[in-house]
Amino acid sequence: MHLTGGQFKGRIITLPRGCDALLKPTLSKVRESVFNILGSYFGDFSDLSFLDMFSGSGIMAFEAASRCFGEITAIEKNPKTFSIIKKNSSLLSVDINYILGDALKILPKLQSFDVIYIDPPWGYDYAPIITRAVEKLNSGGIIVIEQDTKKEAKFSYQINGTEILPFKEKIYGRCKLGFIKP
Repeated sequence: MHLTGGQFKGRIITLPRGCDALLKPTLSKVRESVFNILGSYFGDFSDLSFLDMFSGSGIMAFEAASRCFGEITAIEKNPKTFSIIKKNSSLLSVDINYILGDALKILPKLQSFDVIYIDPPWGYDYAPIITRAVEKLNSGGIIVIEQDTKKEAKFSYQINGTEILPFKEKIYGRCKLGFIKP
């Protein structure tokens, strides 16, 4: 996979052998769209923090690093994938805080973030993820959710009796993005 923008544009990120299908890495046009929309909203990323909750291949964290986010954290549960992510991080010489473990258990222990990217395995129950993410979002921050259009009907979540809807949605084949400002 190639990084789509920023200072590392075009650099290759390798994946563990045989993990391509399991990880469902975010497509390049989706990654570009995410960071273009975030760029329109925030402008400069240098003072912002970025969390990739279900890092998988690590590609979103690497894209955030390439675009010069001030602080980047990525959580990945699979030890094999985690080790490859660490190697890629070293090859790019980027400073990313990678955490091995379950994102839902780790998130409450972390500080707040300006951008939280959520792309769990499709079919995951999004409600508890969104609830926890909202609690860890800085004022003025954005949550970006990636969903499967075939499994998830719409972006609509109830948190403490309040309906949370995205301010922007984009669809790319089976991938649907929702941008939320609670």
